[in-house]
Amino acid sequence: MKFLHKTYDAKKKEIIEVEIDQPTKVKFLTAKEYKAYTQGRTHTYFGGLYEESPVRFVVPYDAHWNVVVEKGTTRDPLAVNASCRLTMPNSTVRSSIAVDAPAHVRELDMAEEQSEG
Repeated sequence: MKFLHKTYDAKKKEIIEVEIDQPTKVKFLTAKEYKAYTQGRTHTYFGGLYEESPVRFVVPYDAHWNVVVEKGTTRDPLAVNASCRLTMPNSTVRSSIAVDAPAHVRELDMAEEQSEG
């Protein structure tokens, strides 16, 4: 497993913004879940496959957050470049929805966009 990694002590409603130069998986994990991820164990995360940049994650609660940008596998590596930054809360910014998010999550996001327009 190949990946890029960055860690933040983030507060609720702060925004972690990730710039990627090609489609890839971006995961946002707590410290416990990151440890499971690096050990190849089952883990849970926010995020998924993103095709466009920037990826924005609105932090749901105070924690030690890990950002992982996957670079493929040892046999099939991706030449992904990424940058990451933590920004202050902003009520106009919503979390980006991953391409591989469950249908009910994607539908909820589309309903919110229509109600705003």
